[in-house]
Amino acid sequence: MMKSLVVYYSRTGTTKSVGEAIARELGADCEEIIDLKKRIGLRPIRWIIAGKDAWRRKLTDIKIQKSPDDYDMIIIGTPIWAGRMTPAARTYLESQKLDGKKVGFFCTGSGSKAFEEMKKLVPKSSVIGSLGIRPREVKSGSYGEKVKSFVESLAS
Repeated sequence: MMKSLVVYYSRTGTTKSVGEAIARELGADCEEIIDLKKRIGLRPIRWIIAGKDAWRRKLTDIKIQKSPDDYDMIIIGTPIWAGRMTPAARTYLESQKLDGKKVGFFCTGSGSKAFEEMKKLVPKSSVIGSLGIRPREVKSGSYGEKVKSFVESLAS
């Protein structure tokens, strides 16, 4: 049986909700990527700085517990900031050796461009799917069917 890991970065809990739902549906282990940069301060300023870091493709210091080496399939999730993946997700993709792994992506926000960039960061992996969910779908709880369809597509 294929051993799977769902790993995600979530600042507000939206991406965490989706990641945990995917892990439950998949029967996978689950882990949150911890960004060691404190992204605090007044809301508009914090958003601008975080968006600028994402836009500039900055890396950050992260903390993870589970090694992707122990898994056959890794599903990576991120919110979208300024049209890009977060620095924490970028750092994970650039720092972890995912060669030969089956890899899937999910994001909260509109992230079709982010998926293209994520694929480029894992050139020796087999990308098996991607899922975009809007934050309002998470808030309303209406994303369950999308998660089920995504997980089913990973198995095929």
